[in-house]
Amino acid sequence: MTTLMAFLKNRTVQQLVIFTACQNSLWWLAGSTVNTGSPLTTLVKFYLLMYGGLLAAGVFLILNHHFQSRIGPVLVVAAATMGFLAAPNAHLVQFFALLICLFLVLVCLPQLGLQSVYGLVVFSCLAGCGIPVVLFFLRNHYLALQFLTLLLPLVASYLVFFEPYYLPAERDWRLTLISPLILIIIMSGVAFSWRILVVILIVAVHWWLQPRLNERYRLVTSGLLQLITGLFILL
Repeated sequence: MTTLMAFLKNRTVQQLVIFTACQNSLWWLAGSTVNTGSPLTTLVKFYLLMYGGLLAAGVFLILNHHFQSRIGPVLVVAAATMGFLAAPNAHLVQFFALLICLFLVLVCLPQLGLQSVYGLVVFSCLAGCGIPVVLFFLRNHYLALQFLTLLLPLVASYLVFFEPYYLPAERDWRLTLISPLILIIIMSGVAFSWRILVVILIVAVHWWLQPRLNERYRLVTSGLLQLITGLFILL
């Protein structure tokens, strides 16, 4: 019991739980923006929750340890297994669920050069579309262009909030404004509203906080601020 309590009081474990909860809340919210089709069975929901939980935990460990985590890729592989079990007869869904898992394993190999702007773009696309697309497809058995369009701001939010982890080297500060501008432009194109002003404020807070925060709190802060941003994007 003492060992368990010490484990639960570990700050890294606490931050992992918070980050995992934030990512899964964002994914399930995005997957429910178009509430159509048939409801998922309890077993499928269980496998998808396990998939999302293991995947988000793997992402946290991989990024938190600067792509040098040994446990992170193991959790990602376990997540891939859950993704297969969630859709045993839907090979397209299995393939899509596997893509981000495969990428997260490969990104840990520095020889592939995925710890870069290219890796950031691929990660953002896969993380922003992954579980939402799986949820939509399992309910409706097809993909709608309208739904994919709604996910574009979410994909752009990953560019904004995870750029410091894929591009940690110091750069001209003007270059760090590119991804926030992409997010604002996409949001304006999808549906312009007062929410954009709130998103700009949150992104500005994140941009200002990141270099000033203690490194151990940066990732969980990014996860929390992205969740808040996602609420204004999706709701």
